[in-house]
Amino acid sequence: MTEELLEKIPVEKRWAITAQILFIFMVLRGEKLSAPQMGMGKDIFSPLWIREKWLEINEKVLGDVAIQGMHMIKEMFKIPVEDAIGAAKLHYVLVTLLYGPEQKWWEIVEATPERAVLRAPNCFAWKRYDEFEIEPEFRPCKTIEERCWPEGFKALNPKLTYKLVKAKYWGDPYCEAVIEFKEE
Repeated sequence: MTEELLEKIPVEKRWAITAQILFIFMVLRGEKLSAPQMGMGKDIFSPLWIREKWLEINEKVLGDVAIQGMHMIKEMFKIPVEDAIGAAKLHYVLVTLLYGPEQKWWEIVEATPERAVLRAPNCFAWKRYDEFEIEPEFRPCKTIEERCWPEGFKALNPKLTYKLVKAKYWGDPYCEAVIEFKEE
């Protein structure tokens, strides 16, 4: 009976639901879930030392996950990252797998072997953080965009660079990044 019910739900819909649940769980592991367990109120991150420690831990965890995830996806799907086009494709595949089919926000705007421009006009993650009223300073966007992606691409190929040029958390209407491949 249960299998029959699941079979009525299209695979694409199941994937979307799973991605949303996993993302919600990730959000809840912070302020909303941890605060009561630590005997604190909703504003768990108000003391400065707690904020700094949370950001430090989050940066380390996200950095390691991003680099390992990039290597895993590159190998699993045999995506060459010998130029900016390959790097942009890897980015697109990894982000789609992380956030599910609702994630249509990182689009490849420009792609040549030397340079690729990625743009996120409608950020799935930003929308979810807004729904949970997570303050922008606790969203992992800055860590992911300014540390994880640059370090991940450099680890895959030292000739690749990733640089964020626009960001919602800087006040821009969308995020935009440039991947460059430089023969040196």
